[in-house]
Amino acid sequence: MAQTFTAYFSGIAFATNKAMAGLLNGHATEIIKIRRIGLLNAQTATVTGVVCQMELRYYPATSTYSGSTAVTPQAHDSTNSAPTTLTCGHNGTPGGGSPYVLRRVWWSSDEAALSGSSVDEIEANVPLNIIWDAGYGDSNVQPLTLRQDEAVVLYNVAGAAGLLDVWVEFTKE
Repeated sequence: MAQTFTAYFSGIAFATNKAMAGLLNGHATEIIKIRRIGLLNAQTATVTGVVCQMELRYYPATSTYSGSTAVTPQAHDSTNSAPTTLTCGHNGTPGGGSPYVLRRVWWSSDEAALSGSSVDEIEANVPLNIIWDAGYGDSNVQPLTLRQDEAVVLYNVAGAAGLLDVWVEFTKE
């Protein structure tokens, strides 16, 4: 069984043209396979929300991800060895080559209400906020695979209000 990790990016402030979360594999032989990516509405106070446009971007070989605030992935088993040269962080600058947009999502940054049933509340439900899922049981579908110098970045294209949590579940092989 592959070693599994979750990188949790907590309370990331929205800003236009900002990398909300990113992973760059810098290792020549370690392979990172992204299984799931989810977003959580993380408002801790009343926010006049806006609709944010985000893109899940894949950067092929020769990618860079510099200047990010580091996030340490948590192993699902305490005997797992941490990825050797994985850059994992938010608010970095992706570069090197043209990215491919894998998914474009719209996100309401308004706070969720306990008694509501609008988009803001739906975003707070884990099964409904997954934007990438390669772990649904079909072994014929490959996960998003990061080889050396390949990256995946959740990039906020437009809209800025409030906070967002991002979680990325991945395996290391």
